[in-house]
Amino acid sequence: MIMLKAVILIGGPSKGTRFRPLSLDVPKPLFPVAGLPVVQHHIDACYRLGQQHNSISEVDNKRNVSKYCVAEVLLLGYYGDDELADFLLTATQSYPSLRIRYLREPDALGTAGGLYHFRDTILAPLGTSEDEQVQAFFVMNGDVCADFPLDEMLDMHFNNNSLQSQHQQKQPVLITVMATETTRQQSVHYGCMVVDKETNIIQHYVEKPSTFVSNTVNCGVYLCSPRLFDTIADIHLEMSNSNGNGNQQHITRYTTSSNKNNINQQQQQKPTEERVAAAMVMWMEQDVLRRLAGESGSSCSSGGDGGSRIKKDAGCGGVALAATTRNWWSQLKTAGAAIYANRHYLALRQQRQRLLQRELIDLPLPSPVKCRLATADPKGGYSTIGNVYVHPSALVHPTALLGPNVSVGEGACIDQGVRIKESIVLQDAVIGQHSLVMHSIIGRRAKVGAWCRVEGSAACSDPNPNVAYAKMTPQLPLFNALDGRLNPSITILGCGVNVESEVVLLNSIVLPYKTLTRSYKNEIIL
Repeated sequence: MIMLKAVILIGGPSKGTRFRPLSLDVPKPLFPVAGLPVVQHHIDACYRLGQQHNSISEVDNKRNVSKYCVAEVLLLGYYGDDELADFLLTATQSYPSLRIRYLREPDALGTAGGLYHFRDTILAPLGTSEDEQVQAFFVMNGDVCADFPLDEMLDMHFNNNSLQSQHQQKQPVLITVMATETTRQQSVHYGCMVVDKETNIIQHYVEKPSTFVSNTVNCGVYLCSPRLFDTIADIHLEMSNSNGNGNQQHITRYTTSSNKNNINQQQQQKPTEERVAAAMVMWMEQDVLRRLAGESGSSCSSGGDGGSRIKKDAGCGGVALAATTRNWWSQLKTAGAAIYANRHYLALRQQRQRLLQRELIDLPLPSPVKCRLATADPKGGYSTIGNVYVHPSALVHPTALLGPNVSVGEGACIDQGVRIKESIVLQDAVIGQHSLVMHSIIGRRAKVGAWCRVEGSAACSDPNPNVAYAKMTPQLPLFNALDGRLNPSITILGCGVNVESEVVLLNSIVLPYKTLTRSYKNEIIL
């Protein structure tokens, strides 16, 4: 069995400004989508990787054998410890077979700088035996929402038999990047990769280019070999030297050195101030991927965007592969993206429940197990359309109609005659009788009175269904450049907002703790 770790990059309080006001009262990685915090969907994907073939025991040994197992999940960011304490406790109880920890960066170090700062922890063995050495680790951006194809990435990473060309010998795979295809127009908003279709080798990488490079884009999910830290160490050394820090010459290759343990002990014995001072901002996209793409033997020029701060004169140490998937994928950059992600995560949950029930029906399991799974999510008397999630502690009146694609959080109260569709109702929110909520997010402890209409725009949360490979554009302007009005968006009620009865709220954003006594349209209420 191949033992793995997963590192989830969650950033810190200075990030997620486009997600406001939803991120004002809760860190964006903990915002609930389809009933789970965003980052828990990542953890769940890692957990299912080791469980997908073991959920049914003593029936078919071939099906029960899983080649891969994620044993530890590390959350990496610079939020305060107290902001994540409750979530870590809940996640540990929900996934007892996973070790889940939070690594707090001393400062914002970038997507690669934080990895390098905690390289010893990431590469620490999971046990004393040879089989418990870390053979690879996932790196996942915390604002990514997807049907994660982790098993496909693993198969490509460990079973790569491709050659770059007949006159070049095979190189080790240092990183496998989850990729997807988008439109020519939207590609410039992402990291673009030129990929050899036969070998899957990334030949050229540009982060958010000014002109079209490729419609194959980086999804922000990586499978890394421990030897990747050799490349990051080289980058760190070059950047240190270019900044005039000659004392950084002692940097060594942590994964290939014979005296690895001694070096790690020396690093740990250094004063904390010195180790923090040595930390440096590095990026997986601009620094690491550009370096590896340049070392893969590509004939493409590396110039054009001016985004790289490193040289490319080092020898080839390995290659980067692109695992292109057609699975659903999006980024959680804006509040409108939460509605889109909520829809797909609800559909994935429903699909997995149906597959599990189908397997249980076909297998000779005791009948109580079948019955428990079939009645695990009772409707409680209210009516639903499509996929709906309601927390068990929420109160929903039997005359309410929910769906499609609705999530109702813990302790929420939905009164009689309420109609909700394509929306997220957060913890302890109250929706008064006969009110309508569509394409909206109702914040924590918000109250909507009776006979209200809270509605957002459907267009802002969906890619164009008539264009192949279309994705959500992550950088839509908040205001229209021509008339200065608010562009179409979902309607958002911040934490503690009070909407009095018979108020109509269309395409508006309400900051926390406001009381609305009249109707609004296309406005931001401060």
